[in-house]
Amino acid sequence: MHRCRLIVAAALAWSAVACTRAPAPAALPSFPGAPIVLISIDTLRADHLPLYGYDAGSTPVLDRLARTSLVFHDVYSQCPLTLPSHASLLTGLLPFHHGVRDNIGYAVKPDQETLASRLHAAGYATGAAVSAYVLRHQTGIHGGFDFFDDAIEVAGTGESLSDTQRDGEVTVGALSAWVDRQAGEKLFAFLHLYEPHTPYAPPASHTMPQPYDGEIAYADELVGRFFDRLSARTLFDRAIIAVVSDHGEGLGDHGEAEHGMFLYREALRVPWILRLPGGAGGGARIAGPAGLIDVAPTLLDLAGVASSGARDGQSLAAALSSRRVPERTIYAETLYPRLHFGWSDLASAVDGRYHYIRAPSAELYDMQSDSRERTNLAPTKQTAAASLDAWLARTTAGAAAAQPSDTDRDARERLRALGYATSSPPQAASGAAADPKDKIAAYETLRRAQQLAAQGRDGEAARELEPLAGRDPGMLDVWELLARSRVKLGQTRQAIDAFGKVLAIDPLKPETHLALARIFALERQPDRARDHAELAARRDPAAAYETLAELMLDAGHLDDAAAFAERSLAADDLRYMSHFVRGIVAQRRGRCDEAIASFRRAIDARRLDPHAIVRNLHAGLADCLARTGRAAEAEREFKAELADMPWSPEGRVGLATLYRSQQRDADARNVLAGIVTAQPEPNADAYWTVVHAFTVLGDGDAAREWKLKARGRFPGNARFK
Repeated sequence: MHRCRLIVAAALAWSAVACTRAPAPAALPSFPGAPIVLISIDTLRADHLPLYGYDAGSTPVLDRLARTSLVFHDVYSQCPLTLPSHASLLTGLLPFHHGVRDNIGYAVKPDQETLASRLHAAGYATGAAVSAYVLRHQTGIHGGFDFFDDAIEVAGTGESLSDTQRDGEVTVGALSAWVDRQAGEKLFAFLHLYEPHTPYAPPASHTMPQPYDGEIAYADELVGRFFDRLSARTLFDRAIIAVVSDHGEGLGDHGEAEHGMFLYREALRVPWILRLPGGAGGGARIAGPAGLIDVAPTLLDLAGVASSGARDGQSLAAALSSRRVPERTIYAETLYPRLHFGWSDLASAVDGRYHYIRAPSAELYDMQSDSRERTNLAPTKQTAAASLDAWLARTTAGAAAAQPSDTDRDARERLRALGYATSSPPQAASGAAADPKDKIAAYETLRRAQQLAAQGRDGEAARELEPLAGRDPGMLDVWELLARSRVKLGQTRQAIDAFGKVLAIDPLKPETHLALARIFALERQPDRARDHAELAARRDPAAAYETLAELMLDAGHLDDAAAFAERSLAADDLRYMSHFVRGIVAQRRGRCDEAIASFRRAIDARRLDPHAIVRNLHAGLADCLARTGRAAEAEREFKAELADMPWSPEGRVGLATLYRSQQRDADARNVLAGIVTAQPEPNADAYWTVVHAFTVLGDGDAAREWKLKARGRFPGNARFK
């Protein structure tokens, strides 16, 4: 039933495709200047696509595309994590050469040549839209793109950032709009969809027995929508189009529900569909192992653009004629177990027959007879295992140690002065580190705790985490999540202790330092809060300098607050709190035009985080508008403040002052009353704010009335006598 579902719009746009297998041409021409489209469907394992033999899926768009495309049969990711894998996809380099080894703590170097930068240099307009926060422009993955849309709502910080995403419909719309704005056809468009990454929540129209398959079906529809837009511009049939994924998904096949921990085939094998202009050579399958590192060189070769930098990948353009990739071995790695838990990292090698996984307990699988990798042949096929192990040793020889960033002596000394014990982080663990296979049950327990915490069940999450932390104290993510749950439970001292365990493992983890900065600010220990924010600046300057700006503003140090806000915005111009701090500083200095501009920038930037409430944001803007004689605009902004925070004293006092100046005394009284009536449980301070405001506004009758109300509610409070 699902396989019969058609996407009408896509069918109308490009249904006239060949349905028969085309004969292999003697040679395939290059396509200089052709439009290039690269689509990455995140977390899509190849064996869950009908075009790779899966019976339960529904992907009519990709099925139709494959009939006029060349399909690579055995393509492998170089890392089962989003950011490192996309870095390999766009640079053609192995992870230890481009240097991005994890989703957190790493970035593509600014001078690194990428597919986008090379095409840009060749005169292409380059545009991208991504759906996941881990591919935001601060990671450097945007290098070479003229247009890079990463406007993704962020609801928090920490490891959950890897799950922060937006609906692919928005991403398709953003990139389609960019394509429509291009005057010429010489363009490179990169579309990243986060479906079918967790959480698996497909639209009702794509409900399937496996929610993962439903997410794939939705991603398929989104690809079709993008193809419609290309067809409307008559670009589709003239373009070189590649559809890939960054990695697969465990789905419990070897005990891992998602990805990152293991290097089995379900996590590494990905699709690669390559459509040439006019469907040249379409309907063919390309045999032999290939890697995502081969995509960029191949696309450059087909477009007639030379690469100026060294690459680990190779162009497979010649294989489009021979129908077979040259014999080679493909590398993959995951450092996730070591960086996050102190367990052993893993590396793997895939050749034409075997898949070898280097681990404390090595594994070897015959993919011809055991594609699901159930029988470990390493003990019996020792020659094959040793050969691939030696290949891995040669391939990685001289590779730099994988550290998120250097932890310098000054940082360690400052941490010791703050009372934190610092030790070698798990990245430095020796060969005796635990095999991830032996720890997968603990890892899945952590995942359950993460789900409980996401549901607000922090007490249950803590009860799951505490035994884990005791049994395996090197699990950084366990301490991090336990600390955050304890914060929500009001267990501040225990939370600080747990965050300290994180810093003993990774002394410069910015999320941890920023969490501690917030805690110590609330604990009225500003010096300690500042110390932690300054340490966070080593890896996350935008967030850290923003925190420092807020701390300086709270302390009344306006010059320092403004300076830190500027440094934050220099690192990331979308930090809405930094724009807000600039606005407040300008407002307090009486520079209303400057304040208005900063407040408006803050409001625009906050749209990426619509659930955040910034007290006095709209009221600050309204105050400056009122001072410059723009009463109607000021009233709108005061009301916007009250929409965010109905009992806002800044909003209500400001609006009442505006009404009083317009002789709208009844409106002023109603607005001020809301400081008390709009609160679920108003306290004495709320009543005093109302009394004081009426006194300042010269409405003595209202002031006396509210003082009497307060006296009846708080008879012992001296302020109301």
